[in-house]
This record gives sequence, structure tokens and C-alpha cells, in this order.
Amino acid sequence: MEASGKTTEEAPMTTPPAAAPTPAVEATTPTATAAPAEPEQKLVGKKRRRERKQALKKTQLCRHFDKPTGCPYPDCVYAHGLDEIQDGGAITVSAQRKLLREQGAQRQNDKFIVSTKDAKDAPVAEYVARTGSMVDRYYTRLYASDVLEKPFEDQFVNMHSNRLCVLGIAPGHAIFKDNLTVTKVEFEQSVLDNKVSGKKKKGGVWFNPQSIVCRIVCANDVTYSIRSCIRGALIEFNERLLETPELVTRKPFTEGFLAIVRPKPVEVAEIQASLLKHADYVALRGLTDPKVFQ
Repeated sequence: MEASGKTTEEAPMTTPPAAAPTPAVEATTPTATAAPAEPEQKLVGKKRRRERKQALKKTQLCRHFDKPTGCPYPDCVYAHGLDEIQDGGAITVSAQRKLLREQGAQRQNDKFIVSTKDAKDAPVAEYVARTGSMVDRYYTRLYASDVLEKPFEDQFVNMHSNRLCVLGIAPGHAIFKDNLTVTKVEFEQSVLDNKVSGKKKKGGVWFNPQSIVCRIVCANDVTYSIRSCIRGALIEFNERLLETPELVTRKPFTEGFLAIVRPKPVEVAEIQASLLKHADYVALRGLTDPKVFQ
């Protein structure tokens, strides 16, 4: 019994040395050496966030620039007007919504012409007549010329103030230039199978600028591939063209449109910057007759 008791007493004496190395483990812990690295990473993260925030400010519209007194801050970092937004690359949704609103307001101001009733009276602004067509009043006309470097394969992209884009062939297209007769419009199978659901029309086929929407077949057996020219989701295509393909050339901007595409909100300004404006396209193709745009 005593021998067993001694053994039990010696056993606890041998256990402390096993626990003795614990201070050595504490000494070898790299907490002291790794601590300086964490503040550096935090500083880098703060710097990146600060730069990102600063770049974001440069793409937002100033709240005071459109006031009668103007912006009171001489060193304001916000954008003042559409030119600065486009040059700075508007990437915020709020800035691009403001861009669409200003374009819509400009179209509304251009709806009516200013005339004079009588030479004796002072000039007054009368709601005399509407200027332009329905497309001019509600859409921003944009164009893509020589798509994929193919001569005279021009297309139009009419952007509404709600961001929806109507696609079709432009008056400078080879079909109009050569007075060709359209016999068939063949939509891609993915376009024919397109289905959207809900109030916001979700689930549409996604288009890239090079994605083919349809192929237009002419009487001389020449086929033209019509592409999206923009990034966006397909909302609908013109089913009437399957039975009456001649609408493509007879009423290209209204009943003869090809498809409706909805781009992302953050890509509105980028799309407008990548395409030609109406005045630039008219000067490029020398189209002086306004009837070709109706």
C-alpha cells in the first residue's frame, strides 16, 4: 500500500515538467511581430475607400449647380452639367437617371416653337405646333454606323426616358441606300423563345453588342445580320415582322422596329457615349430630308 502510495505521489511530481513548456509557447507566439502588419492593411483599405468615394463624387451631379445662384463652392468636386458627367464617366445610377430626366425635359421644351402674333406686339411664346415626330418628343436618337466595320450597315437605338431602347435599321443602311425589298425577317431562336415575367419584365435574353437579334433577307438573296449594338436584356421583339416584313423599310422607327432592349442603369451614359448622336449621324450620311427619320 505504501509502495502504491509513493508511486501516486511521484506521479504528480512528474506532471509539472510536462506543463512547464507552456511559457515557451507564449514566448514563441508571433502576435508581437504580426501586429504591425494589420494597421498597414487597414490604412490601405481606408485609402482605397477614400479614393473610391472621391471618384464617386466626381461622377455625381451637384445639388446646387442648377439653382439660379449657381454652386456656392468654388472647389466643388461634384459634376456641373451633362458635359462633366460624360467626360468623367457617370457610373452612379442617380447621375444617369438625372441625365435621362434632363434629356426628357429638353425634348419637352423643344415640343413647341416660339412665334410672334403681330409685329406690333411683343414676342410671346405660343403653343403653336409640335416640332418633330413622336420619336423626337419622347426618345433620344442614337446610331451605330458601319456595325462590325461593314459599310453602310447602320442601326438606330432610340432610348426612352425610362431606359428602354428600341432597335432597328437606320436610314443610312444599305437596304435603304440600294432600295432593296425585304422579303423575310428571321429572328434568332433564342429571341423567339424569349420569355419575361412579372411587372418588371425579368428573365429576358441577355444581349451583348455583337449579339445577333435577327437576319433580314432581301429580294436579291442578300442577308443582313442585325445586332444588338448595346448590352441589355430583351424585353420583346416585333412579332408583326414575321408576317409583314416590309414594315422594316416602310415604317422603321414605329411599326417596323425590331426589338426592345433594357440596359443596366449604370450603363446608360456609357451607351450614349459609344453611339453617334442624331446631328452627327445626319452629317455623316448627308441625310437632309427629315422624312426619312419619321
